Amino acid sequence: MNDDDHSPGVRLAVDGGQTKLVMATVEGHGDQARVGAQVLVPGFQWTAGMDPVEQQCDRVVAAWEELGRPGPVEVIALGLAGGASDRDSRQRLAPLVAERLGARRVLLTGDDVTTHLGVLGGDVGVVVAAGTGVACLAVTPQGELLNVDGLGYLFGDAGGGFSLGLAGLRAALAGYEGRGAPTALTARAEERVGRPLRDAVKRWYRRPTLVADVASFAAEVTEAAKDDAVARVLCQAAGEELAVSVTAAVRRGFPGAGDRTVPVSWAGGLLRAPIIFEAFASGLSQLCPSADLREPQGDSLSGAVRLASGVDVPHLANVVVHPALSG
Repeated sequence: MNDDDHSPGVRLAVDGGQTKLVMATVEGHGDQARVGAQVLVPGFQWTAGMDPVEQQCDRVVAAWEELGRPGPVEVIALGLAGGASDRDSRQRLAPLVAERLGARRVLLTGDDVTTHLGVLGGDVGVVVAAGTGVACLAVTPQGELLNVDGLGYLFGDAGGGFSLGLAGLRAALAGYEGRGAPTALTARAEERVGRPLRDAVKRWYRRPTLVADVASFAAEVTEAAKDDAVARVLCQAAGEELAVSVTAAVRRGFPGAGDRTVPVSWAGGLLRAPIIFEAFASGLSQLCPSADLREPQGDSLSGAVRLASGVDVPHLANVVVHPALSG
């Protein structure tokens, strides 16, 4: 693409997680910007021995092709989880996306940043996103961004979909073998994983979509919790773990804050389950009197839309820009 060509171009917004990646065109400008046409493709699943930057770029390109390869691309704003999660990797990924899509400008950050931007509309405060994984971000009045958890399915993501799905499958297997209490989760696991359960679950280790598959069982756990005591305890524990993460973020980002003075909100499918949200809200009220729990204004995709529209917000401190701004 000729850099001297300043004809109007397409603006794109991307929300990419471990389970799915959504790309949308951006319509309107500034605070009036909104989501246009959008597509969904499978998310980023890291494969051992492969470059996560290349893999994540491939997912972005796949979404762009699914959207019909719109162009020329004036700007693309991406909030991505996993893969290229450190700044050095993002500084590699941004020019790669620019090259593959012919984009004039790339704005690249984590999905925790775009989620915060969408959920609180650019305001300061704390947002916890609970999907397959968990990301909790505090944005302070001084423009500082502080992360809690978001450490991935092996070492963190407490209270997230993978964590809950794994706990549910373990409880199902314990009930199946008599190592634990009988639970309706066993029958649900047999329907999802296969029979006999002990043999079927071993085959899951070979699945390339293992993380997403385990996380998807979280929906079975929340559904079973309506009538099953084992599932109910697991869901309540997940909500309480999310409250602990938010409390840590509030204390770090807003020390000494008065009662109900720190905006707190949420995103992600897991907190749509009433039993988990109730445990989260109850735990937060007990652990963190400073929290002012608010309804979300948007989501990660709407945050990426705001980023693509050029809104000036403190979140920009954690955004990789390509080409880099001079001065």
